[in-house]
Amino acid sequence: MSSFFDEIFKYDNLLETAMKEELRKYGLSEKEIDIYLSSLKAGEATANRLSELSGIRRSTVYEVIESLKKKGLIKSFSKEKKFYFIAAKPNTFIDILQEKERIIQNILPQLQEIEESVAEKPKTEVFEGITGVKNAANDMLNYPEILVYGASNIGDQVLGSYTANFAKKRVEKKIMMRAIIEKKLPKHMMEKDVARYTKIKTQSFLKNHNSVYFIYGSKVLIITLGEELMAVLVTSPSLVESQKKIFEFLWSTAKN
Repeated sequence: MSSFFDEIFKYDNLLETAMKEELRKYGLSEKEIDIYLSSLKAGEATANRLSELSGIRRSTVYEVIESLKKKGLIKSFSKEKKFYFIAAKPNTFIDILQEKERIIQNILPQLQEIEESVAEKPKTEVFEGITGVKNAANDMLNYPEILVYGASNIGDQVLGSYTANFAKKRVEKKIMMRAIIEKKLPKHMMEKDVARYTKIKTQSFLKNHNSVYFIYGSKVLIITLGEELMAVLVTSPSLVESQKKIFEFLWSTAKN
């Protein structure tokens, strides 16, 4: 007979452990859980009684009760010059969640507007000099595809062997590039391995053009190759979309 009651006791303990775990997930602290469950089991109870049932010091019990009262999970009343406390009905947990959901639903559009305004805010970085431009360009080697239009041979003249080395690294990583450039192709672009990962079309108006636009990921990299060597990296999904439209239009009208 004793083993039968032992099994029931173990089962009850398992249920209470699981219940406490769910209440922790709900957002209650260990002491809040102990006081709430003690109050629920006791019905009407004084702070002394809740202290006895939970094993929590009386001074702490009052602090926990105040916290539970603010959450709407315990109520107090006076009877025969004594304060008693009673736990809110379990359905109160659902009522509280539904009320929180209603509150959030009311302000959700405004919260989404804030999120979208931050997400759309472009991030801009400026790089100067040959080293700065190279560092900015190396970022492209982390993306699977690059779209580019603008200067070509001028890039080789200004950046020297860097452009050919960049192309080799791009091929090693199997990064595809679609490029719209002037008719005279840079020598490294005609190499067999590079050509395998490069599609080229030409536009005559890009002859002697000293700026180049790279579009990749959520970024647009603009490099000026004139007297002032500089790169501007803009992270902006909306700018990328507009630049892609420009690129595709130029690509559709360019020559193979």
